[in-house]
Order: sequence, then structure tokens, then C-alpha cells
Amino acid sequence: MTPTLSTRPRHAALRAAPAAMALAMLAACGGGDDDGTAPPVVGAYTVGGALSGLAAGRTVTLQNNAENDLQLSANGSFEFSTRLDHGVRYAVTIKNQPAGQRCAVSQGTGTATANVRDVQVRCENLAAATFTVGGSVTGLSGTGLVLQNNGRDDLAVGANGGFTFATAQAGGTAYAVTVRTQPAGQSCTVANGTGTVASGHVTTVEVRCATAAAGLPEGEWKQELCVQARPGTWGRNVWRITRQSETRATAAMTFAAYANAQCTGTATVGGPTTDLGSFVFDRTGSTATLNAFWGAWNQPNGRTDRVVWARKGPRLCLMSDQNPTVFPTAAGVESYVDLIIPNKTCYVKD
Repeated sequence: MTPTLSTRPRHAALRAAPAAMALAMLAACGGGDDDGTAPPVVGAYTVGGALSGLAAGRTVTLQNNAENDLQLSANGSFEFSTRLDHGVRYAVTIKNQPAGQRCAVSQGTGTATANVRDVQVRCENLAAATFTVGGSVTGLSGTGLVLQNNGRDDLAVGANGGFTFATAQAGGTAYAVTVRTQPAGQSCTVANGTGTVASGHVTTVEVRCATAAAGLPEGEWKQELCVQARPGTWGRNVWRITRQSETRATAAMTFAAYANAQCTGTATVGGPTTDLGSFVFDRTGSTATLNAFWGAWNQPNGRTDRVVWARKGPRLCLMSDQNPTVFPTAAGVESYVDLIIPNKTCYVKD
């Protein structure tokens, strides 16, 4: 009798095929431990480093990305409680300085692609009876923000959160925090920026930043044009703008006098001050490099005219308008601003 082929091996082969396919699918999905699989990307990485120099009995408070407060009372390694996803930026800052000391952060910013362990926070003792001046920054998204205290002690700020000037102040010393350089595409203002250092660190200064399109200019602006006022004296017009709200501002004009025809060096700002009235803005617009504000100028003599204020880079250009407007779009405003900037009729922040 001729032997027949058994069906049992065929059944075994059929049973083995799904198992082989499952193994192949696991391998394709990266199920192995030795195939170079990328780490998880959600909540994957810790941010930390080392604290040194903190005096016994003192406490320093850190922040990451302007939140996730971490209070430290001893030197050594530290780690924030909140983990970051893969590719998320981190920015470690000092929220509260320890009494009698100043701490600084190095290697505090970057992008999380692995556990961060190299942030360095170093503290040092301050001179007796001196105190730091600082506060917090909010709304910052641009780059290039530089603050000053008392017209010096430049402090570049790159992230929201706490900040502290490097130079400590003796008790009884006056402080005045100002914005020296505005961040790109934004306007920052200072609240609680002046006062007298008492017997503790100043931590209440508030620097609030907003996109230029959302915030009107304010402060002292000097015209770039230098003109001779009288023999031996040259000067530039000065506008002092006080922002009342996001749509309203008042202004006054005075004069900055210089001893040379280039209007360089120290200016004497003073003399008669002219009240310019109020400005109420009803429309804004922007291009990639300019922000424009359309509104009504209510003058002290009762007259009302249409105006356009335009900000481009460091300049504020003030232009007359009509009803209907002669500048219907921000692009039209920018074309005109580009024509008048070389004439130095626009203003720059003092």
C-alpha cells in the first residue's frame, strides 16, 4: 500500500505561522531591549543639578520655567518634582535669594533630551548690611531684554521668573529699576520699580512684557533729530508718554539740551513742558516688523485730530492722519515710516 502524506505536520505548521508572525510584529514595533529603541517622550526627564555655597540655616527657592518652586536648605544635588517631555525647554532661575547671600544659576537653560543633572547654583555671602534688588518677569517671549538699576548694573533676562541684580545695595540706598533694552517684538514695563532699600532684600519689582501690538508705548522718548536751540546749545524734543490703558495714553513734550551739535553725552532735560492732551486708540495692526495704532488726539485747546503711532524696532514714529484714514493698512504705515526714518523725525526710548 502506498503511504499517504500525514496532515499532522501541516496542522503544526499552520499553528506555528501566527506565532512567527506575532514575533515579527513585536520586533518591528521595537519590542526588544537591544534594538536602540528611543526612550519615552512624555514626562520622561528630570531637571536638576547641584547647589553649593549656601550658608547654614539659609534657604533659596528655585523655579523651572517660572513655576515648580523648589526650596533648598542644604548644599548638594537637587531635582525639580515636575518631569519634562522630550524636547521641552527648561529655564532654572532664582525666585527667592537666601538672607545675606546671592545665588546665581549657570547651565540653567536648554532643551530636555535626557535627564538634566548639570544645572549649577552657586551662592556667596554678601557684604554686611547690604541687600539685593530684584523681582519677577512675566509675559516675556522675545529675546534681548536688559534691565538696569539706578542707570547701571545691566542685567540680561532670558526667561520669565525671578531676577536679581548682581550689585547689592546698602540699607537706606535708593533703587530705580528700568528697562534699558526691550525684547524683540515686545514692550516691557516696570511696576514697583523705585524705592529705598530697608533691612531686607527687595523682591517686589514687577516687569511685565507684552507684544508691541498689545501694548502702547510709554515712558520718555527722544526725537533722533538734533537741532540748534541757541548759540552753543543743541537739543532734541522729548515726548513723555503715560499709558492709561491698552487703548488710552496722555503725553507731554519737553526738550533735552546738549553742549554739542551731535547731541551726545549727558543731556539736560527740562525747561517748559507742554501738555499734549490725550490719545484714544480704536484700531491696531501689524506687519512682521511694525506695529501700528490708529486713534484720536484730543488736544488741550479742544481740537481733535486723527493720528497714527507706529513702532518699528527701537523707534516710535508719530504721524498725522485723516478721516477716512490715509493709512488703511499696517503695510501702508510701514512704507511711510521707512521714508521718514532717515530724516530722524522718529523717536527712540531714553
